Amino acid sequence: MADREESSPAIEAHGSDEGPPSKRQRGFIARQRKATRNEASLGMIVNILRRIEGKIDDSKPHESNPTEHRSIATALRPFNPRSPANSSEVLGVPSFLRHETIDSPAAPTDPNPAISFSAHQVLFWPAIQSALPESVKLMCQMQGATYSTRLEASRPKLPHAACVDISSDWLSKLSIATLKQLSDVYFTTFNLANPILDQKTYFQRTLGVAIDGNFGICIESCIVLVVMALGSMGQKALQEAGFAGTPASSPYVGQDADMPGLDFFNEARKRFGFLMCEQDLQACQFYLLSGLFYAEALRPIDWWAMLSKASACSAYFWNNLSRDRDEWMLDMQSRLFWITSMFEAVLSQELNLPPSNSLHLEEHIALPKFISAQDIASFGSFRYPGDDPFFHYHFLSQLAHRLILTRARNSLFHFNPTADYPPEPVEDELIRQLEQWRERLPPMLQFDPKSPLTQAESPSDALVTAWLHARYFVARYHIGRPLLHRALERPASLTEGHLRKCRDAISAVLAWASVIQVTDTMRSCNPLKFFVCSQIFGQICVIYALSVSPYPYIRDIVSDVNKKWTNFALNYLEAGAFSSPAIEQDFKIAKILCEDIGKI
Repeated sequence: MADREESSPAIEAHGSDEGPPSKRQRGFIARQRKATRNEASLGMIVNILRRIEGKIDDSKPHESNPTEHRSIATALRPFNPRSPANSSEVLGVPSFLRHETIDSPAAPTDPNPAISFSAHQVLFWPAIQSALPESVKLMCQMQGATYSTRLEASRPKLPHAACVDISSDWLSKLSIATLKQLSDVYFTTFNLANPILDQKTYFQRTLGVAIDGNFGICIESCIVLVVMALGSMGQKALQEAGFAGTPASSPYVGQDADMPGLDFFNEARKRFGFLMCEQDLQACQFYLLSGLFYAEALRPIDWWAMLSKASACSAYFWNNLSRDRDEWMLDMQSRLFWITSMFEAVLSQELNLPPSNSLHLEEHIALPKFISAQDIASFGSFRYPGDDPFFHYHFLSQLAHRLILTRARNSLFHFNPTADYPPEPVEDELIRQLEQWRERLPPMLQFDPKSPLTQAESPSDALVTAWLHARYFVARYHIGRPLLHRALERPASLTEGHLRKCRDAISAVLAWASVIQVTDTMRSCNPLKFFVCSQIFGQICVIYALSVSPYPYIRDIVSDVNKKWTNFALNYLEAGAFSSPAIEQDFKIAKILCEDIGKI
Protein backbone atom coordinates (compact mmCIF):
# COMPACT_ATOMS: atom_id res chain seq x y z
CA MET A 1 0.00 0.00 0.00
CA ALA A 2 2.89 2.31 0.70
CA ASP A 3 4.12 1.97 -2.87
CA ARG A 4 0.69 2.77 -4.19
CA GLU A 5 0.33 5.80 -1.95
CA GLU A 6 3.69 7.12 -3.01
CA SER A 7 2.65 7.05 -6.67
CA SER A 8 -0.54 9.01 -6.24
CA PRO A 9 -0.65 12.42 -7.90
CA ALA A 10 -1.73 14.00 -4.65
CA ILE A 11 1.64 13.03 -3.21
CA GLU A 12 3.80 13.38 -6.29
CA ALA A 13 2.63 16.97 -6.69
CA HIS A 14 4.85 17.95 -3.76
CA GLY A 15 8.02 17.14 -5.67
CA SER A 16 11.25 15.76 -4.36
CA ASP A 17 11.98 18.74 -2.12
CA GLU A 18 9.08 17.88 0.14
CA GLY A 19 11.08 15.32 2.07
CA PRO A 20 11.31 11.53 2.25
CA PRO A 21 8.17 9.44 1.74
CA SER A 22 7.68 8.79 5.43
CA LYS A 23 7.26 12.51 6.08
CA ARG A 24 4.87 12.97 3.19
CA GLN A 25 2.74 10.11 4.41
CA ARG A 26 2.40 11.69 7.82
CA GLY A 27 0.22 14.36 6.19
CA PHE A 28 -2.60 11.86 6.00
CA ILE A 29 -3.64 11.94 9.65
CA ALA A 30 -6.80 9.94 9.06
CA ARG A 31 -4.83 6.89 7.93
CA GLN A 32 -3.85 6.08 11.49
CA ARG A 33 -7.41 6.24 12.73
CA LYS A 34 -9.23 3.06 13.66
CA ALA A 35 -12.46 2.43 11.82
CA THR A 36 -15.67 2.79 13.77
CA ARG A 37 -18.56 0.36 13.49
CA ASN A 38 -20.50 2.71 11.23
CA GLU A 39 -17.50 3.25 8.99
CA ALA A 40 -17.10 -0.49 8.59
CA SER A 41 -20.72 -0.63 7.45
CA LEU A 42 -19.98 2.08 4.90
CA GLY A 43 -17.21 -0.13 3.59
CA MET A 44 -19.66 -2.94 2.95
CA ILE A 45 -21.55 -0.79 0.45
CA VAL A 46 -18.52 -0.18 -1.69
CA ASN A 47 -17.15 -3.69 -1.29
CA ILE A 48 -20.06 -5.00 -3.34
CA LEU A 49 -18.18 -3.64 -6.33
CA ARG A 50 -15.31 -6.11 -5.89
CA ARG A 51 -15.03 -8.11 -9.06
CA ILE A 52 -14.90 -11.89 -8.79
CA GLU A 53 -13.02 -13.05 -11.86
CA GLY A 54 -13.54 -16.73 -12.53
CA LYS A 55 -16.35 -18.47 -14.30
CA ILE A 56 -16.88 -16.01 -17.13
CA ASP A 57 -13.25 -15.02 -17.33
CA ASP A 58 -12.19 -18.66 -17.62
CA SER A 59 -14.81 -19.53 -20.24
CA LYS A 60 -12.94 -18.29 -23.30
CA PRO A 61 -15.00 -17.94 -26.48
CA HIS A 62 -14.34 -20.68 -29.01
CA GLU A 63 -13.87 -18.20 -31.83
CA SER A 64 -10.99 -15.79 -31.64
CA ASN A 65 -12.71 -12.42 -31.75
CA PRO A 66 -10.50 -9.55 -30.52
CA THR A 67 -13.45 -7.16 -30.29
CA GLU A 68 -15.44 -9.59 -28.17
CA HIS A 69 -12.46 -10.35 -25.96
CA ARG A 70 -11.91 -6.64 -25.46
CA SER A 71 -15.55 -6.11 -24.48
CA ILE A 72 -15.44 -8.95 -21.96
CA ALA A 73 -12.15 -7.74 -20.53
CA THR A 74 -13.55 -4.24 -20.11
CA ALA A 75 -16.66 -5.39 -18.30
CA LEU A 76 -14.90 -7.94 -16.11
CA ARG A 77 -11.86 -5.88 -15.19
CA PRO A 78 -11.63 -5.77 -11.38
CA PHE A 79 -12.93 -2.62 -9.77
CA ASN A 80 -10.60 -3.25 -6.83
CA PRO A 81 -12.54 -0.89 -4.57
CA ARG A 82 -11.17 -0.28 -1.13
CA SER A 83 -13.13 0.11 2.06
CA PRO A 84 -13.75 3.67 3.23
CA ALA A 85 -13.33 2.50 6.81
CA ASN A 86 -9.71 3.63 6.72
CA SER A 87 -8.76 6.61 4.59
CA SER A 88 -5.41 5.08 3.68
CA GLU A 89 -7.43 2.79 1.44
CA VAL A 90 -8.67 4.41 -1.72
CA LEU A 91 -11.41 3.64 -4.20
CA GLY A 92 -10.13 2.00 -7.36
CA VAL A 93 -12.13 2.90 -10.46
CA PRO A 94 -12.10 1.43 -13.96
CA SER A 95 -9.43 2.90 -16.17
CA PHE A 96 -12.02 4.15 -18.62
CA LEU A 97 -13.04 6.78 -16.07
CA ARG A 98 -9.60 8.34 -16.26
CA HIS A 99 -9.33 11.44 -18.37
CA GLU A 100 -6.48 10.18 -20.47
CA THR A 101 -8.44 7.19 -21.80
CA ILE A 102 -11.62 9.00 -22.78
CA ASP A 103 -11.99 9.18 -26.55
CA SER A 104 -14.63 10.88 -28.60
CA PRO A 105 -17.22 8.32 -29.70
CA ALA A 106 -17.65 10.25 -32.91
CA ALA A 107 -14.01 10.00 -33.95
CA PRO A 108 -13.95 9.08 -37.65
CA THR A 109 -10.98 6.75 -37.16
CA ASP A 110 -12.86 4.57 -34.66
CA PRO A 111 -13.60 1.25 -36.41
CA ASN A 112 -16.33 0.51 -33.87
CA PRO A 113 -18.42 3.67 -33.41
CA ALA A 114 -20.13 3.67 -30.06
CA ILE A 115 -23.83 3.49 -29.37
CA SER A 116 -24.08 6.82 -27.62
CA PHE A 117 -24.92 6.65 -23.93
CA SER A 118 -26.57 10.06 -24.22
CA ALA A 119 -30.34 9.79 -24.11
CA HIS A 120 -30.67 12.63 -26.60
CA GLN A 121 -28.50 10.79 -29.11
CA VAL A 122 -30.92 7.85 -29.14
CA LEU A 123 -32.97 9.93 -31.56
CA PHE A 124 -30.11 9.59 -34.06
CA TRP A 125 -29.80 5.82 -34.00
CA PRO A 126 -30.00 4.85 -37.71
CA ALA A 127 -32.97 2.53 -37.22
CA ILE A 128 -34.87 5.20 -35.29
CA GLN A 129 -34.06 7.87 -37.87
CA SER A 130 -35.43 5.68 -40.64
CA ALA A 131 -38.65 5.08 -38.69
CA LEU A 132 -39.34 8.73 -37.82
CA PRO A 133 -42.23 10.67 -39.35
CA GLU A 134 -41.12 13.12 -42.03
CA SER A 135 -41.89 16.11 -39.80
CA VAL A 136 -39.51 14.85 -37.13
CA LYS A 137 -36.83 14.01 -39.68
CA LEU A 138 -37.03 17.60 -40.86
CA MET A 139 -36.61 18.85 -37.27
CA CYS A 140 -33.53 16.66 -36.87
CA GLN A 141 -32.01 17.97 -40.10
CA MET A 142 -32.63 21.56 -39.09
CA GLN A 143 -31.43 21.26 -35.49
CA GLY A 144 -28.54 18.82 -35.87
CA ALA A 145 -27.40 15.96 -33.64
CA THR A 146 -26.07 18.22 -30.86
CA TYR A 147 -29.12 20.46 -30.67
CA SER A 148 -29.60 19.91 -26.93
CA THR A 149 -26.15 21.29 -26.07
CA ARG A 150 -26.35 24.09 -28.64
CA LEU A 151 -29.79 25.29 -27.54
CA GLU A 152 -28.80 25.31 -23.87
CA ALA A 153 -25.56 27.15 -24.57
CA SER A 154 -27.26 29.91 -26.57
CA ARG A 155 -30.10 30.69 -24.16
CA PRO A 156 -30.30 34.08 -22.36
CA LYS A 157 -28.39 34.51 -19.13
CA LEU A 158 -30.07 34.10 -15.76
CA PRO A 159 -31.95 37.36 -15.02
CA HIS A 160 -30.57 39.75 -12.43
CA ALA A 161 -32.11 42.59 -10.47
CA ALA A 162 -31.98 46.09 -11.93
CA CYS A 163 -30.41 47.46 -8.76
CA VAL A 164 -26.73 46.60 -8.37
CA ASP A 165 -26.27 48.27 -4.98
CA ILE A 166 -24.18 45.77 -3.06
CA SER A 167 -25.42 47.10 0.30
CA SER A 168 -28.92 45.76 -0.49
CA ASP A 169 -30.95 47.08 2.44
CA TRP A 170 -33.47 44.29 2.27
CA LEU A 171 -30.91 41.75 3.47
CA SER A 172 -30.33 43.67 6.71
CA LYS A 173 -34.06 43.50 7.41
CA LEU A 174 -34.19 39.71 7.36
CA SER A 175 -34.95 38.27 10.77
CA ILE A 176 -32.77 35.63 12.40
CA ALA A 177 -35.82 33.36 12.40
CA THR A 178 -36.15 33.64 8.62
CA LEU A 179 -32.47 32.91 8.08
CA LYS A 180 -32.62 29.88 10.35
CA GLN A 181 -35.86 28.63 8.85
CA LEU A 182 -34.59 28.73 5.27
CA SER A 183 -31.31 27.16 6.40
CA ASP A 184 -33.22 24.34 8.10
CA VAL A 185 -35.21 23.78 4.92
CA TYR A 186 -32.03 23.52 2.87
CA PHE A 187 -30.61 20.87 5.19
CA THR A 188 -33.85 18.87 5.20
CA THR A 189 -34.02 18.90 1.40
CA PHE A 190 -30.99 19.47 -0.82
CA ASN A 191 -28.27 18.50 1.64
CA LEU A 192 -29.76 15.08 2.39
CA ALA A 193 -28.71 13.48 -0.88
CA ASN A 194 -25.81 15.82 -1.64
CA PRO A 195 -24.07 16.68 1.66
CA ILE A 196 -22.10 19.67 0.41
CA LEU A 197 -22.20 21.42 3.78
CA ASP A 198 -21.47 20.19 7.28
CA GLN A 199 -24.56 21.19 9.24
CA LYS A 200 -22.82 21.76 12.55
CA THR A 201 -20.14 23.94 10.97
CA TYR A 202 -22.73 25.94 9.08
CA PHE A 203 -24.95 26.76 12.05
CA GLN A 204 -22.20 27.30 14.60
CA ARG A 205 -19.73 29.18 12.44
CA THR A 206 -20.67 30.12 8.85
CA LEU A 207 -24.10 31.61 9.53
CA GLY A 208 -22.81 33.69 12.44
CA VAL A 209 -19.94 35.16 10.42
CA ALA A 210 -22.35 36.21 7.64
CA ILE A 211 -24.81 37.81 10.07
CA ASP A 212 -22.13 39.58 12.11
CA GLY A 213 -20.65 41.00 8.92
CA ASN A 214 -24.08 42.20 7.74
CA PHE A 215 -23.71 40.06 4.61
CA GLY A 216 -20.61 41.90 3.47
CA ILE A 217 -18.04 40.64 1.00
CA CYS A 218 -16.86 37.33 2.45
CA ILE A 219 -17.21 33.71 1.42
CA GLU A 220 -19.47 32.99 4.42
CA SER A 221 -22.00 35.56 3.15
CA CYS A 222 -21.93 33.98 -0.30
CA ILE A 223 -22.55 30.50 1.08
CA VAL A 224 -25.39 31.62 3.35
CA LEU A 225 -27.07 33.54 0.54
CA VAL A 226 -27.01 30.53 -1.80
CA VAL A 227 -28.33 28.39 1.06
CA MET A 228 -31.16 30.92 1.43
CA ALA A 229 -31.85 30.62 -2.31
CA LEU A 230 -31.92 26.83 -2.18
CA GLY A 231 -33.94 26.97 1.03
CA SER A 232 -36.55 29.02 -0.82
CA MET A 233 -36.67 26.36 -3.52
CA GLY A 234 -36.79 23.62 -0.92
CA GLN A 235 -39.67 25.34 0.83
CA LYS A 236 -41.62 25.37 -2.42
CA ALA A 237 -40.87 21.66 -2.84
CA LEU A 238 -42.11 20.87 0.67
CA GLN A 239 -45.32 22.75 -0.08
CA GLU A 240 -45.73 20.86 -3.37
CA ALA A 241 -45.63 17.58 -1.47
CA GLY A 242 -47.79 18.79 1.42
CA PHE A 243 -44.94 18.58 3.93
CA ALA A 244 -44.81 22.30 4.82
CA GLY A 245 -47.22 24.90 6.11
CA THR A 246 -46.63 28.64 6.15
CA PRO A 247 -43.60 29.80 4.15
CA ALA A 248 -40.87 31.82 5.79
CA SER A 249 -41.80 35.48 6.11
CA SER A 250 -39.57 37.91 4.26
CA PRO A 251 -39.57 41.72 4.09
CA TYR A 252 -38.28 41.90 0.54
CA VAL A 253 -40.31 41.99 -2.66
CA GLY A 254 -39.56 40.64 -6.11
CA GLN A 255 -39.74 36.97 -5.22
CA ASP A 256 -40.10 35.03 -8.46
CA ALA A 257 -42.73 32.32 -8.11
CA ASP A 258 -41.18 30.34 -10.98
CA MET A 259 -37.67 30.64 -9.56
CA PRO A 260 -37.85 31.20 -5.80
CA GLY A 261 -34.62 32.36 -4.22
CA LEU A 262 -33.33 34.20 -7.29
CA ASP A 263 -32.86 37.47 -5.37
CA PHE A 264 -30.77 35.67 -2.75
CA PHE A 265 -28.73 34.01 -5.48
CA ASN A 266 -28.11 37.28 -7.29
CA GLU A 267 -26.83 38.86 -4.07
CA ALA A 268 -24.43 35.94 -3.66
CA ARG A 269 -23.20 36.35 -7.23
CA LYS A 270 -22.51 40.06 -6.67
CA ARG A 271 -20.33 39.34 -3.66
CA PHE A 272 -18.50 36.37 -5.10
CA GLY A 273 -17.25 38.49 -7.98
CA PHE A 274 -14.68 39.88 -5.55
CA LEU A 275 -13.72 36.35 -4.43
CA MET A 276 -13.57 34.55 -7.77
CA CYS A 277 -9.91 33.54 -7.38
CA GLU A 278 -10.52 31.63 -4.14
CA GLN A 279 -9.68 27.90 -4.28
CA ASP A 280 -10.35 26.72 -0.74
CA LEU A 281 -12.99 24.42 0.73
CA GLN A 282 -15.64 27.10 1.04
CA ALA A 283 -15.11 28.29 -2.54
CA CYS A 284 -15.63 24.72 -3.72
CA GLN A 285 -18.80 24.51 -1.61
CA PHE A 286 -20.04 27.76 -3.12
CA TYR A 287 -19.57 26.46 -6.66
CA LEU A 288 -21.38 23.21 -5.88
CA LEU A 289 -24.25 25.03 -4.16
CA SER A 290 -24.52 27.45 -7.09
CA GLY A 291 -24.51 24.46 -9.40
CA LEU A 292 -27.54 23.06 -7.59
CA PHE A 293 -29.36 26.34 -8.12
CA TYR A 294 -28.62 26.28 -11.84
CA ALA A 295 -29.66 22.63 -11.98
CA GLU A 296 -32.99 23.47 -10.36
CA ALA A 297 -33.41 26.28 -12.89
CA LEU A 298 -32.89 23.69 -15.67
CA ARG A 299 -29.69 25.35 -16.86
CA PRO A 300 -27.32 22.38 -17.36
CA ILE A 301 -24.56 24.34 -19.14
CA ASP A 302 -24.35 26.82 -16.26
CA TRP A 303 -24.35 23.88 -13.85
CA TRP A 304 -21.47 22.32 -15.76
CA ALA A 305 -19.56 25.62 -15.54
CA MET A 306 -19.92 25.59 -11.75
CA LEU A 307 -18.85 21.94 -11.55
CA SER A 308 -15.78 22.70 -13.63
CA LYS A 309 -14.77 25.39 -11.14
CA ALA A 310 -15.51 23.10 -8.18
CA SER A 311 -13.43 20.41 -9.83
CA ALA A 312 -10.52 22.83 -10.18
CA CYS A 313 -10.75 23.71 -6.47
CA SER A 314 -10.81 20.04 -5.55
CA ALA A 315 -7.89 19.17 -7.81
CA TYR A 316 -5.92 22.06 -6.35
CA PHE A 317 -6.44 20.71 -2.84
CA TRP A 318 -5.54 17.10 -3.61
CA ASN A 319 -2.49 18.07 -5.64
CA ASN A 320 -1.17 20.37 -2.91
CA LEU A 321 -1.72 18.44 0.30
CA SER A 322 0.17 19.80 3.27
CA ARG A 323 0.84 18.38 6.71
CA ASP A 324 -1.58 20.70 8.51
CA ARG A 325 -4.72 19.25 6.90
CA ASP A 326 -6.80 17.83 9.70
CA GLU A 327 -8.99 14.75 9.52
CA TRP A 328 -12.24 16.69 9.13
CA MET A 329 -10.82 18.77 6.26
CA LEU A 330 -9.70 15.65 4.38
CA ASP A 331 -13.11 14.09 4.84
CA MET A 332 -15.01 17.19 3.70
CA GLN A 333 -12.79 17.52 0.64
CA SER A 334 -13.48 13.88 -0.11
CA ARG A 335 -17.22 14.55 0.02
CA LEU A 336 -16.93 17.48 -2.35
CA PHE A 337 -14.71 15.57 -4.76
CA TRP A 338 -17.13 12.66 -5.11
CA ILE A 339 -20.20 14.91 -5.39
CA THR A 340 -18.44 16.80 -8.17
CA SER A 341 -17.35 13.58 -9.84
CA MET A 342 -20.84 12.07 -9.86
CA PHE A 343 -22.54 15.17 -11.23
CA GLU A 344 -19.79 15.66 -13.80
CA ALA A 345 -20.30 12.12 -15.06
CA VAL A 346 -24.03 12.74 -15.53
CA LEU A 347 -23.45 15.99 -17.45
CA SER A 348 -20.57 14.90 -19.67
CA GLN A 349 -22.30 11.64 -20.59
CA GLU A 350 -25.54 13.34 -21.61
CA LEU A 351 -24.44 16.59 -23.25
CA ASN A 352 -21.56 17.39 -25.55
CA LEU A 353 -19.43 18.69 -22.68
CA PRO A 354 -15.85 17.76 -21.80
CA PRO A 355 -15.04 16.19 -18.44
CA SER A 356 -12.58 17.95 -16.18
CA ASN A 357 -8.92 17.10 -15.82
CA SER A 358 -9.43 15.86 -12.26
CA LEU A 359 -10.88 12.50 -13.29
CA HIS A 360 -7.48 10.88 -12.98
CA LEU A 361 -7.63 11.56 -9.22
CA GLU A 362 -10.64 9.29 -8.68
CA GLU A 363 -8.62 6.20 -7.89
CA HIS A 364 -6.57 8.09 -5.31
CA ILE A 365 -9.26 9.83 -3.26
CA ALA A 366 -10.64 8.07 -0.19
CA LEU A 367 -14.36 7.79 0.30
CA PRO A 368 -15.85 10.11 2.94
CA LYS A 369 -16.50 8.84 6.45
CA PHE A 370 -18.65 11.83 7.51
CA ILE A 371 -16.47 12.86 10.42
CA SER A 372 -17.80 15.51 12.77
CA ALA A 373 -15.78 18.70 13.18
CA GLN A 374 -13.81 18.37 16.40
CA ASP A 375 -13.00 22.06 16.90
CA ILE A 376 -16.68 23.03 17.22
CA ALA A 377 -18.45 22.32 20.48
CA SER A 378 -21.40 19.92 20.46
CA PHE A 379 -24.46 20.48 22.61
CA GLY A 380 -24.69 17.31 24.62
CA SER A 381 -26.13 14.40 22.66
CA PHE A 382 -27.80 16.65 20.06
CA ARG A 383 -27.51 15.36 16.50
CA TYR A 384 -28.39 17.16 13.32
CA PRO A 385 -30.73 15.26 10.98
CA GLY A 386 -28.04 15.03 8.32
CA ASP A 387 -25.81 13.13 10.76
CA ASP A 388 -28.09 10.09 10.48
CA PRO A 389 -26.06 7.19 9.01
CA PHE A 390 -29.03 6.49 6.73
CA PHE A 391 -28.03 9.45 4.55
CA HIS A 392 -24.35 8.54 4.68
CA TYR A 393 -25.13 5.02 3.49
CA HIS A 394 -27.31 6.42 0.73
CA PHE A 395 -24.56 8.73 -0.48
CA LEU A 396 -22.06 5.90 -0.83
CA SER A 397 -24.71 3.65 -2.36
CA GLN A 398 -25.37 6.14 -5.13
CA LEU A 399 -21.64 6.46 -5.71
CA ALA A 400 -21.35 2.68 -6.10
CA HIS A 401 -24.29 2.73 -8.51
CA ARG A 402 -22.68 5.48 -10.58
CA LEU A 403 -19.55 3.35 -11.01
CA ILE A 404 -21.62 0.37 -12.16
CA LEU A 405 -23.50 2.57 -14.62
CA THR A 406 -20.28 4.04 -15.98
CA ARG A 407 -18.89 0.54 -16.46
CA ALA A 408 -22.04 -0.41 -18.38
CA ARG A 409 -21.61 2.68 -20.53
CA ASN A 410 -18.11 1.71 -21.51
CA SER A 411 -18.47 -2.03 -21.95
CA LEU A 412 -21.89 -2.30 -23.62
CA PHE A 413 -22.44 0.76 -25.77
CA HIS A 414 -20.35 -0.37 -28.70
CA PHE A 415 -21.65 -1.20 -32.15
CA ASN A 416 -20.19 -2.23 -35.50
CA PRO A 417 -22.55 -2.97 -38.42
CA THR A 418 -20.38 -5.91 -39.49
CA ALA A 419 -19.57 -7.33 -36.07
CA ASP A 420 -21.42 -8.81 -33.14
CA TYR A 421 -22.83 -6.78 -30.29
CA PRO A 422 -21.13 -7.18 -26.92
CA PRO A 423 -21.42 -10.83 -25.86
CA GLU A 424 -24.23 -11.87 -23.55
CA PRO A 425 -21.90 -12.78 -20.65
CA VAL A 426 -21.03 -9.09 -20.35
CA GLU A 427 -24.69 -8.07 -20.05
CA ASP A 428 -25.39 -10.91 -17.63
CA GLU A 429 -22.41 -9.99 -15.48
CA LEU A 430 -23.42 -6.35 -15.27
CA ILE A 431 -26.94 -7.36 -14.23
CA ARG A 432 -25.36 -9.62 -11.61
CA GLN A 433 -23.31 -6.71 -10.29
CA LEU A 434 -26.39 -4.52 -10.15
CA GLU A 435 -28.37 -7.17 -8.27
CA GLN A 436 -25.47 -7.65 -5.89
CA TRP A 437 -25.45 -3.90 -5.27
CA ARG A 438 -29.17 -3.96 -4.45
CA GLU A 439 -29.06 -7.09 -2.29
CA ARG A 440 -26.14 -5.89 -0.19
CA LEU A 441 -27.50 -2.48 0.64
CA PRO A 442 -27.73 -1.87 4.40
CA PRO A 443 -31.05 -3.07 5.88
CA MET A 444 -32.39 0.48 6.14
CA LEU A 445 -31.95 0.91 2.37
CA GLN A 446 -33.15 -2.52 1.26
CA PHE A 447 -36.09 -2.69 -1.14
CA ASP A 448 -37.99 -5.25 -3.20
CA PRO A 449 -37.88 -4.36 -6.92
CA LYS A 450 -41.26 -6.03 -7.32
CA SER A 451 -42.73 -3.58 -4.81
CA PRO A 452 -40.99 -0.23 -5.40
CA LEU A 453 -41.90 2.92 -3.54
CA THR A 454 -45.21 4.36 -4.74
CA GLN A 455 -45.81 7.13 -2.19
CA ALA A 456 -43.65 9.59 -0.27
CA GLU A 457 -44.55 9.85 3.40
CA SER A 458 -41.64 12.15 4.25
CA PRO A 459 -39.15 14.37 2.41
CA SER A 460 -36.48 11.67 2.69
CA ASP A 461 -38.78 9.24 0.85
CA ALA A 462 -39.00 11.56 -2.15
CA LEU A 463 -35.43 12.87 -2.04
CA VAL A 464 -33.45 9.81 -0.97
CA THR A 465 -35.31 6.49 -0.88
CA ALA A 466 -37.16 6.92 -4.17
CA TRP A 467 -33.97 7.84 -5.99
CA LEU A 468 -32.29 4.64 -4.86
CA HIS A 469 -35.15 2.68 -6.42
CA ALA A 470 -35.07 4.83 -9.56
CA ARG A 471 -31.33 4.29 -9.99
CA TYR A 472 -31.81 0.55 -9.88
CA PHE A 473 -34.46 0.52 -12.61
CA VAL A 474 -32.69 2.99 -14.89
CA ALA A 475 -29.53 0.88 -14.67
CA ARG A 476 -31.48 -2.21 -15.76
CA TYR A 477 -32.79 -0.22 -18.71
CA HIS A 478 -29.33 1.04 -19.68
CA ILE A 479 -27.85 -2.45 -19.54
CA GLY A 480 -30.66 -3.59 -21.85
CA ARG A 481 -30.38 -0.67 -24.30
CA PRO A 482 -27.80 -2.31 -26.63
CA LEU A 483 -30.21 -5.22 -27.09
CA LEU A 484 -32.99 -2.77 -27.90
CA HIS A 485 -30.62 -1.22 -30.44
CA ARG A 486 -30.08 -4.69 -31.88
CA ALA A 487 -33.82 -5.34 -32.01
CA LEU A 488 -34.18 -2.25 -34.19
CA GLU A 489 -31.09 -2.70 -36.35
CA ARG A 490 -31.02 -6.48 -36.80
CA PRO A 491 -34.35 -7.92 -35.68
CA ALA A 492 -33.76 -11.25 -37.44
CA SER A 493 -30.74 -11.96 -35.21
CA LEU A 494 -32.74 -12.02 -31.96
CA THR A 495 -33.34 -15.22 -30.04
CA GLU A 496 -36.18 -15.80 -27.61
CA GLY A 497 -33.73 -15.04 -24.83
CA HIS A 498 -32.90 -11.71 -26.41
CA LEU A 499 -36.58 -10.85 -26.73
CA ARG A 500 -37.14 -11.67 -23.08
CA LYS A 501 -34.30 -9.35 -22.06
CA CYS A 502 -35.72 -6.61 -24.29
CA ARG A 503 -39.08 -6.94 -22.57
CA ASP A 504 -37.30 -6.80 -19.20
CA ALA A 505 -35.65 -3.52 -20.24
CA ILE A 506 -39.02 -2.00 -21.16
CA SER A 507 -40.48 -3.27 -17.88
CA ALA A 508 -37.67 -1.41 -16.11
CA VAL A 509 -38.71 1.75 -17.98
CA LEU A 510 -42.27 1.42 -16.72
CA ALA A 511 -41.15 0.71 -13.14
CA TRP A 512 -38.73 3.64 -13.26
CA ALA A 513 -41.54 5.95 -14.38
CA SER A 514 -43.68 5.00 -11.39
CA VAL A 515 -40.82 5.79 -8.99
CA ILE A 516 -39.98 9.06 -10.76
CA GLN A 517 -43.54 10.15 -10.09
CA VAL A 518 -42.76 9.81 -6.37
CA THR A 519 -39.73 12.07 -6.73
CA ASP A 520 -41.87 14.51 -8.70
CA THR A 521 -43.99 15.22 -5.64
CA MET A 522 -41.10 17.53 -4.70
CA ARG A 523 -40.29 18.75 -8.19
CA SER A 524 -38.71 22.00 -7.00
CA CYS A 525 -36.03 19.99 -5.20
CA ASN A 526 -34.72 17.77 -7.97
CA PRO A 527 -31.34 18.76 -9.43
CA LEU A 528 -31.61 15.87 -11.89
CA LYS A 529 -34.77 17.14 -13.60
CA PHE A 530 -32.98 17.84 -16.88
CA PHE A 531 -31.64 14.31 -16.98
CA VAL A 532 -34.98 12.77 -16.07
CA CYS A 533 -36.44 14.68 -19.02
CA SER A 534 -33.58 13.44 -21.20
CA GLN A 535 -34.15 9.82 -20.19
CA ILE A 536 -37.87 10.10 -20.83
CA PHE A 537 -37.21 11.56 -24.27
CA GLY A 538 -34.78 8.77 -25.16
CA GLN A 539 -37.26 6.16 -23.92
CA ILE A 540 -40.01 7.68 -26.07
CA CYS A 541 -37.76 7.41 -29.14
CA VAL A 542 -36.95 3.74 -28.48
CA ILE A 543 -40.53 2.76 -27.68
CA TYR A 544 -41.82 4.60 -30.74
CA ALA A 545 -39.41 2.78 -33.09
CA LEU A 546 -40.25 -0.59 -31.56
CA SER A 547 -43.98 0.10 -31.77
CA VAL A 548 -43.89 0.83 -35.52
CA SER A 549 -41.64 -2.11 -36.43
CA PRO A 550 -42.96 -4.26 -39.29
CA TYR A 551 -42.22 -7.36 -37.19
CA PRO A 552 -44.94 -8.42 -34.72
CA TYR A 553 -42.44 -9.98 -32.30
CA ILE A 554 -40.59 -6.65 -32.12
CA ARG A 555 -43.79 -4.70 -31.53
CA ASP A 556 -44.65 -7.18 -28.78
CA ILE A 557 -41.63 -5.94 -26.78
CA VAL A 558 -43.58 -2.77 -25.94
CA SER A 559 -47.00 -4.37 -25.55
CA ASP A 560 -47.15 -3.33 -21.88
CA VAL A 561 -46.69 0.36 -22.69
CA ASN A 562 -50.02 2.13 -22.36
CA LYS A 563 -51.63 5.55 -22.48
CA LYS A 564 -50.89 6.10 -18.81
CA TRP A 565 -47.16 5.96 -19.49
CA THR A 566 -47.27 8.26 -22.52
CA ASN A 567 -49.34 10.77 -20.55
CA PHE A 568 -46.79 10.73 -17.74
CA ALA A 569 -43.91 11.13 -20.18
CA LEU A 570 -45.47 14.03 -22.07
CA ASN A 571 -46.60 15.82 -18.91
CA TYR A 572 -43.11 15.61 -17.42
CA LEU A 573 -41.52 16.97 -20.59
CA GLU A 574 -44.11 19.71 -20.92
CA ALA A 575 -43.40 20.92 -17.39
CA GLY A 576 -39.68 21.14 -18.19
CA ALA A 577 -40.22 22.77 -21.57
CA PHE A 578 -41.12 26.08 -19.91
CA SER A 579 -37.62 26.39 -18.45
CA SER A 580 -35.35 24.72 -21.01
CA PRO A 581 -35.07 25.26 -24.78
CA ALA A 582 -33.63 21.77 -25.26
CA ILE A 583 -36.51 20.14 -23.41
CA GLU A 584 -38.92 22.36 -25.33
CA GLN A 585 -37.56 20.88 -28.56
CA ASP A 586 -37.74 17.38 -27.07
CA PHE A 587 -41.37 17.94 -26.16
CA LYS A 588 -42.26 19.01 -29.71
CA ILE A 589 -40.77 15.79 -31.08
CA ALA A 590 -42.20 13.62 -28.30
CA LYS A 591 -45.75 14.83 -28.93
CA ILE A 592 -45.56 13.63 -32.53
CA LEU A 593 -44.03 10.28 -31.63
CA CYS A 594 -46.48 9.58 -28.81
CA GLU A 595 -49.38 9.86 -31.22
CA ASP A 596 -48.21 6.62 -32.83
CA ILE A 597 -47.22 5.02 -29.52
CA GLY A 598 -50.81 5.63 -28.41
CA LYS A 599 -51.97 3.35 -31.21
CA ILE A 600 -50.24 0.31 -29.71
